[in-house]
This record gives sequence, structure tokens and C-alpha cells, in this order.
Amino acid sequence: VLHWRMPRSPALRRVLALLLWAVLLASFVVLASRHPGGILGVLAAFLHAVTLAPRGLLLLAGLDLVRPLLLLPVTVLTAFCGYLFGPLLGLLVAEVAGVASAVVGYLAVRWWRGTPPAVPAAWWQRLRRGTFEAVLVSRLSFVPGDLVNGAAGVLALRLGPFVAATALGGLPGAVVGVLAGAGMRGASFEAAPVRLHPAFIAGSLGLA
Repeated sequence: VLHWRMPRSPALRRVLALLLWAVLLASFVVLASRHPGGILGVLAAFLHAVTLAPRGLLLLAGLDLVRPLLLLPVTVLTAFCGYLFGPLLGLLVAEVAGVASAVVGYLAVRWWRGTPPAVPAAWWQRLRRGTFEAVLVSRLSFVPGDLVNGAAGVLALRLGPFVAATALGGLPGAVVGVLAGAGMRGASFEAAPVRLHPAFIAGSLGLA
């Protein structure tokens, strides 16, 4: 019986992890290219299956956890939380899923990077002490969320303040996305008749 051992070299482990990620991403792209609707078509088909599955919440949670690795847009999943669960429960689910997804991206980059980059010690210590403020400002600005997760992982910022700032800073965007999703009601998540709820749509546009 053959036994495979994890390489001891950190550099080799990072190369293997990068190769596995590339294979996963390439497999997803090939699968999406064979679907008539492309990547969005595959995502819509999956979300349609979620609406029909008895344990759809678990499927949605699994997709949220692998979302950073597949480079999927978080806005679609946030809107779908509102569509599937309504404005209140949908916001709770979207917030928990968004934070969990950010932590996955943060930990993946931090593990892959290993030691922090060579930066001035005083500057790095100030950034670590101000992790909450730095991440919160980034979340409230137009910096892409996955870029913030990756940068925090590379710089090995403190996880606790990162999670707190992500939850607080991502709340306005989550409210907008969830209200937009809750404003649509249809029989299924496909090209079917959709009924709009003006109150939710107006609230989403107003917050945006």
C-alpha cells in the first residue's frame, strides 16, 4: 500500500496548494464553458437546485465557503439569500456566509504565504494594532472584498479584528443585496415570471 506524506518544505507545500487550486478553478471553468449560460448559467442552475433541495441552506453554505477559491461574485449569493429567505433571515444568513467566506480567503492566503513579507517593523506593528480600522475602511470603500481578504492574509493581520470589521463593514452591502433579492419573487430561480416588491426594491436603491 502506498502512503503519501505531505512535503516538509513550506515552499513545496505552497506550490502543491497552488496547483490544486489551479486544477479546481480550471475544472470549474471547463464545466461552465459547456453550459449554455456560461458561469452565470452554472451558478443559476445551482441556486435553482438549492431552492428545491430539502437542505438548501447547507448547499448554499458550502458554495459560500468555496466561493473565494472559484472567484465567484459575492453579490449574486447575497441577493439570493434575500430571494430565498426574505429580508430578515436572509440578512442574517448573508452576513454569516460573507464573514465565513472572507475568513476562508484570509486563512488560505495566510497559510499559502507563510511568513509576512519584509516590511518595516514599525509600520507593520501599527497596521496590526489598527487591524479593525484598516479593514473597516477598506470594506466601506470600493476596494474589492477578496482583495482585502488576500491583503490581510499576506500581512498576517489579527483574525479577531478582521472578522469584526468584516461583519460591520460588509453590513451595508449585505443589506442592499438582500433587499434587492427579497424584492423578487418567482416560482424558481430561473427565467420564470418574477414578481417585484416595490418596498424592498426602493429600500435597496435608497441604501445604495
